[in-house]
Amino acid sequence: MKYAILSLAICCFAVPALRADESRPNIIVILADDLGYADIGCYGNQKNKTPVLDQMAREGMMFTDFHANGPMCSPTRAALMTGQYQHRVGIEAALPIDDAGLPQSADTFPERLQEAGYATAIMGKWHLGDLEGSNPVHHGFDEFRGHLTSATDYRSHIDRNGKYDWYHNEKIVRHGRYNTEEITNDSVTYIREHADKPFLLYVSHSAIHFPWMKPGDQAYREQGGDYNNFTKLGPRGEEEDVTDVVRAMVESLDASTGEILHAVQETGIAEKTLVIFTSDNGGYRNYSGLHAGQISDNGVYRGQKTQVYEGGHRIPTIAWWPGKIAAGVTTDETTMTMDLVPTILQLAGIDPVEAEFVTEGLDLRALLFDQKPLPERKYLYWRIGSGAAVRSGEWKLVRGREDKLELYNLQEDPSESHDLATAEPARVTEMLDALKAWEADVDQSAAQLQDAK
Repeated sequence: MKYAILSLAICCFAVPALRADESRPNIIVILADDLGYADIGCYGNQKNKTPVLDQMAREGMMFTDFHANGPMCSPTRAALMTGQYQHRVGIEAALPIDDAGLPQSADTFPERLQEAGYATAIMGKWHLGDLEGSNPVHHGFDEFRGHLTSATDYRSHIDRNGKYDWYHNEKIVRHGRYNTEEITNDSVTYIREHADKPFLLYVSHSAIHFPWMKPGDQAYREQGGDYNNFTKLGPRGEEEDVTDVVRAMVESLDASTGEILHAVQETGIAEKTLVIFTSDNGGYRNYSGLHAGQISDNGVYRGQKTQVYEGGHRIPTIAWWPGKIAAGVTTDETTMTMDLVPTILQLAGIDPVEAEFVTEGLDLRALLFDQKPLPERKYLYWRIGSGAAVRSGEWKLVRGREDKLELYNLQEDPSESHDLATAEPARVTEMLDALKAWEADVDQSAAQLQDAK
């Protein structure tokens, strides 16, 4: 796969926010799968070669305190679609095979953009339902090319249940190309075909989710094969070191981003296109005790995917928009996946309040364009199974197994290694009360949605 390093000359001063009379921009959201906080060079990685993403960060805004809404894929993807905590639509963990997923009644931002005249497409992984009626074309996308379930063989496209999983809209299509390459080719084609009108392109990668397969690997998972064999994470056995394979997968994401940005530049739409690169959760440091130290790098942050410690949800995120977002800016504002939704709606000329689109995210435009601090947000929440966390400023309360409570000051202790729960009982009580109130609220929303079905 070829890639192009950006070569735009971009001014390094703060730029004004969009005026109301300016054209609605194109939106490209590139979502990596399971990419850890420090898996790319600009976030400190020294083994993975990511020149495109590193330059994208130099030419845009890099977030150091951006968080996935959940420490697993489906929850974060649900929050990205709805702009709300995913628990409200009953999606808290990775969806299994044969699940309806995102309710038809859910209000999604692609639907709103579609209604406003945007062309809308998703290329890649959906993982928000794989039953009839669950397809992205029923949730606001004009076009879908990719797979519905969580993981497929990167060459044969056989899912974890032994079924072929690659679609164009609701029709199965056959191909033998590597997932990342196919997603990239489809994305570049879409950009070239829609460069003359506003569009939303959601580039939803499979990489670096297992099965760990690098470009050039041959299919090992064939239709009708042994399901249990798929859970061994790839053609390499449990004992083989997957370091080089994962590195190649990370670098394929960088190459993909290069091709997408090159298409944006070549079609002359760079100055009217916002590109966001982010991840759906933190990375795996090990998988069920296997491959420890061979998968992702979450930097100083404790924990990994599936956990509510920082390593499970603090993710690399870069925003790029020549002429609108100043180059070389790093922000430590605390932000989340769901914040992208009101931001995108506003850029498209849709006021969520006036449009009666309920979102719990913050509009990031003033931060992106003027580097202004965000309005204070008292609490942010994560929950998966019995594990939960609540963040208030630099303070974070973690509820773990058997309701054990831990309190950390992230400013002084980003690694969450010094539990201050005993020293700060009043703060623990206050934050726990807030967490319980939030849980009751989102659980009630989910129950009401279920009753309405």
